[in-house]
Amino acid sequence: MALINLHNHSTYSDGTLTPGALAREAVRAGIKYFSLTDHDTVGGWAEIEPALKETGIAYCHGVELTTNLHDNLHILGYGVDINNVGFLDDLAGFRARRIERLRKIVALLQKQGIEIKFEELPSDKMRTVGRPHIADLLKKKGVVKTRKQGFGQYVAYGQPAYVPPSGPDVETAIRAIKKAGGLAVLAHPGAVAEIMDLPAWKAAGLDGIEAFYPAHTGAATRDFVSLAARHGLFVTAGVDFHGTGSERDKMTGFEYSDKYFSEIQKLFI
Repeated sequence: MALINLHNHSTYSDGTLTPGALAREAVRAGIKYFSLTDHDTVGGWAEIEPALKETGIAYCHGVELTTNLHDNLHILGYGVDINNVGFLDDLAGFRARRIERLRKIVALLQKQGIEIKFEELPSDKMRTVGRPHIADLLKKKGVVKTRKQGFGQYVAYGQPAYVPPSGPDVETAIRAIKKAGGLAVLAHPGAVAEIMDLPAWKAAGLDGIEAFYPAHTGAATRDFVSLAARHGLFVTAGVDFHGTGSERDKMTGFEYSDKYFSEIQKLFI
């Protein structure tokens, strides 16, 4: 049985495995169709692509853009030109916005009496730093025991160090992906079902929906497949793997079927 999993993160964003280790994990899990979709960066592709070619796994270049509409409103980009200068500039700008958000979060944590400095966070211009890294730092300092606890107790919505997302709007994220020659897909629609505006996003260039996702029930998946068809969108599948130490640490996939994935399959290398 061929498995497809087009939603994965490495240490270039908030994953805990290096790109090389991520490729090995995909092989171990029997993944046939794969993509690396780090947040707001394609830096990890230089490391993972040679490893994927060696394994024989089919893949397409991917990225996940975080928008400012909602913490979980993300747009996946597939088949993007990872060397497109304009696109790389866009991503650098999105990462810079994240930095400003993190500075505000650190300031709020300091007001809570937590000894933390912005300079203690990872610093690499090609890597994306976000709230999970704050949670990891809180764990390292012994403030919390797990990333999940640090996230939920301090930086999640409604918590004392929460700061709203600072990314681009949905339409801008879609345009950035299209500018790089990619196809734009709404990530984990179940998490944003109450605020979905598929007609507007389709008009902006949205191509697909991640209908197959671990948090979706069978009924929800069928509903999203039907919804995609009504709006002229294709569907994709991903597990949002983040690696050991995260709450999304099971590398697996969904059974591949031309019935569902023939459109995205056209992008595989």
